Amino acid sequence: MLTRAVLEQVIINGLSLSAIYVLVALGFTLLFGIMRVVNFAHGAFVMLGGYALFYLYGTFRLPYPLAVPLSALIVATASLLLELLVFRWFYHKMLQSMIGLLGLNMALVFSAVLIWDVYERSIPPAFEGLLTFRGLMIPNDRLMIICIALIVLLVFWLFMTRTRHGLAMRAAAQDVETAESQGINTSFIYRLAFFIAIFMAALAGGLYAQTYSLSPFVGEQTLMVAFVVVVLGGMGSIPGAALGGVILGFSESFISTFYGAAVSSFVSFGVVIILLILRPWGLLGTPESERS
Repeated sequence: MLTRAVLEQVIINGLSLSAIYVLVALGFTLLFGIMRVVNFAHGAFVMLGGYALFYLYGTFRLPYPLAVPLSALIVATASLLLELLVFRWFYHKMLQSMIGLLGLNMALVFSAVLIWDVYERSIPPAFEGLLTFRGLMIPNDRLMIICIALIVLLVFWLFMTRTRHGLAMRAAAQDVETAESQGINTSFIYRLAFFIAIFMAALAGGLYAQTYSLSPFVGEQTLMVAFVVVVLGGMGSIPGAALGGVILGFSESFISTFYGAAVSSFVSFGVVIILLILRPWGLLGTPESERS
């Protein structure tokens, strides 16, 4: 029987899952939309974000409002070296990027295994207890995740729609040659887009690891989720990634609560297969014929 308490828990879990999934998927689709890179190493950066928060907040006890953005900032800044050595060689090479970055993902994951071993860790909760609002009981840690994600998404939207660099990214995503002819420094725009994408992935990794658990393999699940979300919303579509994250987060929360995680995964991937058959460009994506 679906009681009010169970329904409340499903909604709150769905909101927090959606928030994490949207952050991961936005970074994934940002790289594809601008540089046409299928970043199969995205999950590794999620994992590294979790370990960065584990040390900054769990070990060194930095204040939580400082540890969360700083952990993502450290991972994103360090990743610029990989952008220089690896990623930039795969820009606008979709098939090659899939293979090459899958290898990079394996290298990062098993490097993490050598450094931290395979056992799971936990990050201490930043907020405990429940917030009661009109009879609705919301766990403070889940509320914190939702608030952080909403703030980041608002800043990201304002950046993409109101700033010069954000508009330059949108122009480069539409037509890189025309953007360059208008004086846009696409090399800088690519690095900036890469930095933002990894920052959001690392931030989501810290929030995910704090809510569930942390291990070198925690990014594998989020990578698959990001791929499902991006395909569901439409490859390269930022609104589609947001919509896909919300749909998947709520459906996973509902189905896993009543039918188990195995059924939830089966339904999620089944929906993606059907969508690829009926509408291969996704819910908000654009057919390839219209792009050209």
